[in-house]
Amino acid sequence: MSMKLAVSFYHYFLPHESNNFKARVLQPFFLIVILSFVISLQIILRLLPASGVKILGYAAYISPEEIVRLTNEERVKHGLEALKMNTVLSQAALAKGTDMLNKDYWAHTAPDGTEPWKFFLDFGYRYRFAGENLARDFSNPADVVSAWMASPTHKENILSDKYQEIGVAVVEGDMGGVDTTLVVQLFGTKLSEAPRIAPIAAAKGEEKSLSTPLVVEEPETQVSYQAPIEVVRVSPFNISKIISLGLTLFLVTLLVVDFVVVARQKVRRVGGRVFAHLAFLGMILAILIIAKEGNIL
Repeated sequence: MSMKLAVSFYHYFLPHESNNFKARVLQPFFLIVILSFVISLQIILRLLPASGVKILGYAAYISPEEIVRLTNEERVKHGLEALKMNTVLSQAALAKGTDMLNKDYWAHTAPDGTEPWKFFLDFGYRYRFAGENLARDFSNPADVVSAWMASPTHKENILSDKYQEIGVAVVEGDMGGVDTTLVVQLFGTKLSEAPRIAPIAAAKGEEKSLSTPLVVEEPETQVSYQAPIEVVRVSPFNISKIISLGLTLFLVTLLVVDFVVVARQKVRRVGGRVFAHLAFLGMILAILIIAKEGNIL
């Protein structure tokens, strides 16, 4: 039995006489099968929420407090003061995230023309400067902040010396039939007793001005913000990422072993080598693209 298993192992995973010195797993048919499996997995994970099966997971891995901590960590690295967590801004961020889910849009400005600054004012936050960063479908807070820092416009918000306060909300729900997690990060500096509102720092670093003053009374009692209750969940992204990257590492290892064994034994293959290797590299690229997580706005 062990001898039979050894022969099968050599046949499928290592260059051997039984497979014409080309591991069966690295041949075009098996590469197509593996790629089809990865794509099918992605399709299944996307269809399950739409069919009523709830696979929740992103929100449980991202806490607003950690987003704030990592953001301030970046500011301190660049010689800036840490931002103060403001619960009113967090409540405004929660309202913005909920609005995107309810109206099914992924943008700074809603389809009906509602701009992000409205949510500041709705909760009584009279601002001198305000900004917004958005992210969706990331599996952990570190990757969210890293993605923002890799984008010049989002980085400008994070490292702006105009802002004094920050609010963050993480909301999860259905968007376009797919279970989605949104991260909303709002920045602000409160308006002093000046007679009119000064320019606003928009999400893309643009300066905007309000044509007429808006006076909104500060709430008498501060709105409390509760972070999402963290429960143990299964992250669909983590499932696909682990499987995709695991397969990638496995196949790269097999290819390296293939080259080493063939070179040492000075094997000359008759045909199929170019196509198989091109198919292999194409599949690796596809897997890496599929494994990419999240996007920002």
